[in-house]
Amino acid sequence: MKKIRMLFNFKIIYTIFLTYFFLGYFYPNFLQINDVYLYLFQYLGIYEKMLWIFLIAYGFSMFMKNPEKKIVLKIRLFFLVILGVATGYLYLLQSLKELNESSLKAIQDFVIEVGLLNINLGYIELYTFLKIFPQIRTDIFLWVLIFIIFISLFMVCGKIITATILSIINFFKRKISKAKESKRLKRDKIRIQKQAKLEKEIYDEICNIQKIYKEKDEMKQIVEKKEKRLEENLSKAQQNFEIVKTEEKNNLEDKERKESKNDISIEISEKERDITATGISVEHKD
Repeated sequence: MKKIRMLFNFKIIYTIFLTYFFLGYFYPNFLQINDVYLYLFQYLGIYEKMLWIFLIAYGFSMFMKNPEKKIVLKIRLFFLVILGVATGYLYLLQSLKELNESSLKAIQDFVIEVGLLNINLGYIELYTFLKIFPQIRTDIFLWVLIFIIFISLFMVCGKIITATILSIINFFKRKISKAKESKRLKRDKIRIQKQAKLEKEIYDEICNIQKIYKEKDEMKQIVEKKEKRLEENLSKAQQNFEIVKTEEKNNLEDKERKESKNDISIEISEKERDITATGISVEHKD
């Protein structure tokens, strides 16, 4: 039973079919013999390559275990097809601006010429365009296509677009941040230079003040030394004066003592003379 289930498993059948489909481009098989690839090229044109992308990505989605990622991938694949078809319609619509005639026959011939000979959009693209174009106004058709392309592009490349936009925003943020950082560093450099200059001026001023105070201290020390020497000299002079005064006083006392001695001897001599004189006078009277 399990073998039968595996045999009829859609994943296995799809993988076998996809392998057989791509092998037909290189080796003859049923598809190549019956010109299936030629029909695909004629009816799909350049969208044949989009079919390859769709088939491979869809097969890859079947083997994804995460259901959310699987759904997102399938949605993006369908919007990729819508984006390709809408872009082809927009190309044909913009090419019709070069056409001077407005008749339906002229438009059909021009669309076939541009759509097949220039880029080969395929019969399906041209047929559906020629069916839709006469039924809707050109300006409305144009805006509808632009809207569909925008939505499809966002759905297909939303993550890439978001990452691109974020990278652009981050790039400009880095630029702005770098410019701000450069300005900040420049301001800090100027501030540091001013601060260094101010500190140098303060240091020089302090050095000058210290030098002035040092000179004052030296002058004060010199003055104090001179005053000290003067006091010592005055003290020595005072001592010498006292010594001289004492010596003079002693000399004066000695002199007075000598004089007093002389006065005593004089008095004694006078007395002796008086006595002698008295004796002489007494004898003469006799």
